[in-house]
Amino acid sequence: MEVNLINQSNTWQAWHRVLFRFLFAYIFLYCFSFPFFYIPGAHVVIHPIGSLLQDLSVWYGTNVWGYTNVPTEETGSGDTLLYWLLWATKLTLAILVTFIWSVIDRKRQAYPWLKKLLLTYTRYYLALILLSYGLFKMVPTQFEEPSARMLVQMYGESSPMGLLWNFMGYSTAYQIFGGVAEVLGAVLLLFRRTTLLGALILVGVMANVVILNYCFDVPVKLASTHYLLFSMGLAFVYGKPVTNLLLLNRATEPMDQTPLFEKKRWFWGTQITKLLLVGFVFYSMLSAALAQKSYTDTLKHTSAMGGVFDVIDFSRKSSSDSIARNYRYYWHRMVLDKFRPDKLVVQQINGTKVRYQIAWDTVAKQVTGYVPEDSLNRIELHYESTTKSKLKWKGVWRDDSVRMITKRFETDSMLLKTRGFRWVNPIPFNR
Repeated sequence: MEVNLINQSNTWQAWHRVLFRFLFAYIFLYCFSFPFFYIPGAHVVIHPIGSLLQDLSVWYGTNVWGYTNVPTEETGSGDTLLYWLLWATKLTLAILVTFIWSVIDRKRQAYPWLKKLLLTYTRYYLALILLSYGLFKMVPTQFEEPSARMLVQMYGESSPMGLLWNFMGYSTAYQIFGGVAEVLGAVLLLFRRTTLLGALILVGVMANVVILNYCFDVPVKLASTHYLLFSMGLAFVYGKPVTNLLLLNRATEPMDQTPLFEKKRWFWGTQITKLLLVGFVFYSMLSAALAQKSYTDTLKHTSAMGGVFDVIDFSRKSSSDSIARNYRYYWHRMVLDKFRPDKLVVQQINGTKVRYQIAWDTVAKQVTGYVPEDSLNRIELHYESTTKSKLKWKGVWRDDSVRMITKRFETDSMLLKTRGFRWVNPIPFNR
């Protein structure tokens, strides 16, 4: 008996063909550097293209959208003006390609092989990107545990993103759970027969990630939205039999599961390439995550100066101001983050927080630093321990001699650190 495979029709409707041309152009433009950015030396090819797209986006933003200045430096944010303009440029180019393609190829009735190519490309792009994110959660290193600075900071002083990062970093188990879900969905996408299951898992995972990014102002909105849309698209294409069975009460037919290349030589060549690419990404990302974990663990155990120090005595020689004016600027607390030993946060009596870029000399027992935005605000302090929890400091602050005594504040005794998990809760412990 002959079996009609889904997605094997010889004739597509006109709107179907136009939509496919747009999706094909848009997805390849959006992901144009994949998988070349995983290949050593390939930047020689993709860098000029990326630079051309960036220049075109800056021109587009200046001449079409009216922006007078488009910053191009990398800041760690995925939602800078440049990235939004890149997206708008690629969207515009995709529409232009769709129009030209539709004019010169209007007689073609279907694109079955190109559809396979697009689905394969999308599967692997999404799988390898989310595999990277998932491994950094499984290790776990994407979210650090709440630092000393965050533990003594008021909730109201947290940014929405900082609040989310502390929430995720507080529970290692929850972070690992999220990573396992991402890795599981990503791995399932690597095989045609399990693509639907992987896509359905990732729809749930990415819907949660996207809503968190939007609600907590995490600047990965543009990228995460695309990952969700790609997951939904794969689930829609591969889920047609399930839709027929569960929602439309129709008979189901098998999906077309033939490989992109059916000739043995090409088939095994692509399988070997797949194995090498996936193996390289898995190894490199896992190695990077483990290295990051080792680095942060080393900082945690070797940074003896890390922690929160209350200033219990402070004096300075300056006599040019009144005592009351002087007192407002006295130091109240010093916060040294174990994970960022080059940062010092000083909280003054008046509530102002001053952030210093510092360097340690543990042999001379000295710390030097400055405020990046104020080159005159410099410190050079020597320290010595008087008791296990107390330190005596003396040196120069803002060209003035200062002396102080600090006492370590034990953040490990705070409720967030000590409460832990309990099977039996007599009352809701919600503080």
